[in-house]
Amino acid sequence: MDLTTLKKQYPVSIEIKVKWGEMDAFQHLNNTVYIRYIEDSRIDLFEKLGLSSHLNSQNIVPILASVQCYYLAPVTYPDTLIVFSTAIQTGPKKVELEHKLWSTKQNRLVAKGKGVGVYYDYKALKSCAIPSDIAIKLATLKDT
Repeated sequence: MDLTTLKKQYPVSIEIKVKWGEMDAFQHLNNTVYIRYIEDSRIDLFEKLGLSSHLNSQNIVPILASVQCYYLAPVTYPDTLIVFSTAIQTGPKKVELEHKLWSTKQNRLVAKGKGVGVYYDYKALKSCAIPSDIAIKLATLKDT
């Protein structure tokens, strides 16, 4: 997979500069940092979908049920990663997230991530259906 294809397939991408302090004792990016980078991109994706307004007005948002990361190559300082993200509704309450992390230094994919979000109603304290306006945006996300 190349960078041009990623840009076409993923509606959200963010660039993150790798920081020296994120290296571990083995002198590569600590495995937990990838998850933080995925989180940053997931939040940008949620902002694009307008989820802040649902939290503020209805107290309904997706909460993370699971997250996975597959490490394909070590990342070292200095580098800039581009984190690509997309989401698809896979059930009345469930959103599956997909992420790809691209190293500009190595010019290659260095990690892949997946996650599951479940819509949650903070007033009722239980899972709930995805609001229809968000479901429509999720259905058309890859077209943006």
